[in-house]
Amino acid sequence: MGMVWQWGSPIKGTKKKFWASIFSKEEQGISLIGEGISVAGALHFGGGVVRLDGRLDGKIFGQGVLIIGREGLFQGEMRVNTLILCGRIEGTVIASERAHIAPTGKLLGKVHACKLIIEEGGILEGKSTKWEDSSILGPPES
Repeated sequence: MGMVWQWGSPIKGTKKKFWASIFSKEEQGISLIGEGISVAGALHFGGGVVRLDGRLDGKIFGQGVLIIGREGLFQGEMRVNTLILCGRIEGTVIASERAHIAPTGKLLGKVHACKLIIEEGGILEGKSTKWEDSSILGPPES
């Protein structure tokens, strides 16, 4: 099992707890932008989980969890509560709670997150900063 990295120190034993909190029985259904679908524009969502397996160019603003699947591609600016990246992002990410780059994930650009986790094999090419603002995220700037 590979090492998981986070600002400060490696984390031990929190991986199962994190995934259980994302996919708990209380969680609402998942909204999906499927493989083979391309969208240009802005995506706004409240709580819950949105999964991107296709392509989205533009902006994403969400209070919940955004999962970018292995085949998913996002280009632009996003502000979400939690990001789980298994695919590819080119642009800027602001994650008020957590940004998690899985072994197949690749982020090219900037990431600002309260907690940044990069699993072994995950790639961040760019700049990372710790997000200190705990206020509710506003919509992305135009």
